[in-house]
Amino acid sequence: MMKAMTNAFRGPPIRLLAVLPPLLATGIAGRVEAQSQAEVGKPSSRLGLAVPGPIATDVRISSEPDVVLAGTLYLPAGHGKGPYPLAVMIQGNGPNKRGGFSELIKRLSADGIAALEYDKRGVGQSTGIYEEDPERLTADAAAAVAAMRHRSDIAGSRIALVGHSGGGVIAPAAATADPDIAAVVTLAGNVGDGLPYVRKGLYRQMMKMVVGGRDTLVGPATDAAMTLLQARVDSRDAATISRLRANAVDRFEAAGFPRPQAEQALAMIDVPEAWKGSKLRSASDLKALHIPVLAIYGTKDTVVDDAPAARAALASNPRARVVMLDGLGHSFQEGAVTGAPDEASKLGPYLGSPRLVEIVGDWLRDTLSSKSGRGIRQVR
Repeated sequence: MMKAMTNAFRGPPIRLLAVLPPLLATGIAGRVEAQSQAEVGKPSSRLGLAVPGPIATDVRISSEPDVVLAGTLYLPAGHGKGPYPLAVMIQGNGPNKRGGFSELIKRLSADGIAALEYDKRGVGQSTGIYEEDPERLTADAAAAVAAMRHRSDIAGSRIALVGHSGGGVIAPAAATADPDIAAVVTLAGNVGDGLPYVRKGLYRQMMKMVVGGRDTLVGPATDAAMTLLQARVDSRDAATISRLRANAVDRFEAAGFPRPQAEQALAMIDVPEAWKGSKLRSASDLKALHIPVLAIYGTKDTVVDDAPAARAALASNPRARVVMLDGLGHSFQEGAVTGAPDEASKLGPYLGSPRLVEIVGDWLRDTLSSKSGRGIRQVR
């Protein structure tokens, strides 16, 4: 029995990085080579006709504390001088630079919608220290919106926030604090509040990894890990932390992990990014929104499975829509077989499924045509 468990756990502890959404595992974009800005600038096509590509302009955005974000503003060609509606693109977890929304940006440009991408703080040409802190990343998104509203070529009342994965946490958070945001799009966005959401992801992944998926083994191990994280959040003393860590390792071992791998797994979980899971409020933020919201998920997503939670959070919003796209994984690329993150580098453009681009493009075109979001369909 122990030999079977040892084989089951050989290698997979790395997958525990995938159980702490939105903090650790949703950084698929960081593992996929982003498309270049030159690729975004290539002409698109609509109805068989060539459409000029967007005009790229480098921008610098001041955020707090003392952070300058390096971004690229894509203005649509062939649509007059503006002011244009704008989509601010917010990337998922990981040290991600610009380039992840190339296909969508080309589509938006064809419809006369500007787009902004920026390197995350401490990444690429942006200053500051990289960290996955929801509050600081939300402040960066708010700073990006504020900077765009000062431009004469941007319609400040028609700005949408588009977030992928962990960016789908930041977009609703920024929108709840800004009543003038026109719309929100979340692509495989995490939906949950606080450490209970982190526990849900950890429990789900461990049930897959433990032979037989026994709750009597997985439940105590998961609870022990969460008790440790809560102690970190509460700044408990070193002796308490040491005792709770030892208990968590014991519980992982009791669940079937060989002790060295139990220690390795806990070391991956007990990190500052995970402690900050206590700040997660994406379910509450979505519930508080009364503006148009589009939430899209893929049926082969092995990282985030939050469509039901999104429907529940958006149930009272008549201008919200939840969509499931068959056969697409977390990075929304056509051709997924298993949906596992390691497939992403072998597939087509990141966030490039024509089905995804069409749905998001049509929705933003219709929504941003007026601030009222006229004609938005209800949650389904």
